[in-house]
Amino acid sequence: MKSSPPALSGIPESSASSLEGRCCIECAHDLRGITTKTCPECGRPFNPDDPRTTGTIGTNRYRRWLIGTSVLLYYASWLALLSSFVYSAIGGNWILLFLLAIASVPFILLQFILLALPLQEIAWRRRLVGFLVPLVSLSICVTNWPVAVSLRMHRTAMAKIADRVANGEVISGPTRVGIFRFRQIRMSRGKDRVGFQLNGGAGGGMFVVRTPPGFVPEFSNWRTGFPLGSNHRNIWDNTNWTQNLGDGWFLVEQD
Repeated sequence: MKSSPPALSGIPESSASSLEGRCCIECAHDLRGITTKTCPECGRPFNPDDPRTTGTIGTNRYRRWLIGTSVLLYYASWLALLSSFVYSAIGGNWILLFLLAIASVPFILLQFILLALPLQEIAWRRRLVGFLVPLVSLSICVTNWPVAVSLRMHRTAMAKIADRVANGEVISGPTRVGIFRFRQIRMSRGKDRVGFQLNGGAGGGMFVVRTPPGFVPEFSNWRTGFPLGSNHRNIWDNTNWTQNLGDGWFLVEQD
């Protein structure tokens, strides 16, 4: 005699068939074959005999795709935040960061829309983090603040090197100071400024410039508009933009 299949643990056999084609109304997880009255994906309880506590797979497929996209963008925003922070902190190219900010705006707007929609029950802390992380990442790309913080932490060691160069010492080849690897350290042509080259080549790049005591930066008669920097005519050789780091130190891009 052929035996009948055993009933699902926690869910009577008579109720198990009602889960065919049903999914969780919270995360749209397929409930076919589930042995308990709790969604294994999000933990939401349901009653297999009450269709109001479950959803139809066909009508929730699009909703599940949106939830998956929201989760993907959430973790991608964390990756972008960490990557941009590290890249900025070690003196990466500010132009690349700014271009990254422009390219990420559509994805950030999509993430904000998905977080605002009542697609799923999310703890308010996680929802708040989902809004804040992209904004912090954008602030890094636009203002380049991590490199300003890390340069301030290395300022004492850099000041000692700048004093040696200002007194006539010639430093040839790359020089490492903490997490920074400067391609060259030299005086400005015909001026008493000392520049530490972060990136670029012989024709230009980003420099950290120490100016002499009492130096007053002179604004150009036009603003670069990139990104939040201003152009000063008397800091370094042929600069496109400058960022005031405080205490006579500037981050500049030489063209």
